Amino acid sequence: MASLKANFDHKNPEDVPVRAIKRGTAVFERRLNISAQAAFDTWTRPIDLHLRRDRAGNLFSYVAFDFRVDGETIFGFGTPEGRWYRAKLRYEEIVDGKRITYVLTIKSRHRLVYLGTVTISFRQTATGCVQTYSEQGTSFDNEPVPDHLQWHAERLFGRNFWV
Repeated sequence: MASLKANFDHKNPEDVPVRAIKRGTAVFERRLNISAQAAFDTWTRPIDLHLRRDRAGNLFSYVAFDFRVDGETIFGFGTPEGRWYRAKLRYEEIVDGKRITYVLTIKSRHRLVYLGTVTISFRQTATGCVQTYSEQGTSFDNEPVPDHLQWHAERLFGRNFWV
């Protein structure tokens, strides 16, 4: 029986199929009445989410695990449709009390579906600090990444914040 997949010569780059991509940028900012160091310490604590709502308001279980290996944080999460994703944060730079920069990759069934660079910075002010979250990313194969921006926004801005 003939294979349904086309035969590609992977040594010839022009023969390799191009993956559809979407690029995006998000920047969020909030003011806090605590010091930049205290905000930094709060951000770097382990992930501990259990329940959340999707954009339609449906409550679902958000199973997450978190462990650190050589400057990486690895965690998993599920979606209301039952899809499972594995995410990895590889820390590029950590300036204590000031800034965290990391590369975020999200995979589904061992395929890369999202790649982004995230910077979280903390700027001291007279009344506390300003926390800024900036992300530039690319999703592949037009796959909808399951609200990862919403997840980060909720962690940064509280559960009532919507992207």
